[in-house]
Order: sequence, then structure tokens, then C-alpha cells
Amino acid sequence: MSFKKTSSSPKKHAKDSTGTIESYFFDVEKCKGCHLKVGCYKEGSKTKSYSVTIKHHMHEEQAAFQESEYFKENPRNATR
Repeated sequence: MSFKKTSSSPKKHAKDSTGTIESYFFDVEKCKGCHLKVGCYKEGSKTKSYSVTIKHHMHEEQAAFQESEYFKENPRNATR
């Protein structure tokens, strides 16, 4: 549904090129007629975009660990 997609690296990660942000741009004319626009589209907006951060492999390893049974069962790992 997006009409434009861009990929970029944030400036703070430019030296080691470890992070990537993908941005999607949408036509607000389609948003005006959408039944899901509440909380997504604000009346009078000229543009609509959505950005997603692509995780670096170190973050993916941590996310996998947090989904493991060891992490879920060990109370020291739980946030309070």
C-alpha cells in the first residue's frame, strides 16, 4: 500500500553500519477513506510515514534468548 520505501542508517551507527531503518510512505488520500484510520491518520495531515528498525545480529540473539524457556522460568530474569 505504500508508494515509496527508503532504507537508511542512523547517523549514530554510520561508522560501523550496524543499524538500518526502513521507512514507508503512504498516500493520505487512501488514509482518509480507511476504516482503520482512528489512531493512525490525523485529519489535515499532508503525509503519512511508518519507520521500522531492522535489528542487528546482536539484538536478534538477545531477542531469541528472551524467548527461551530458561529466561521465562528464571525469576531473576523477569522485569519487575
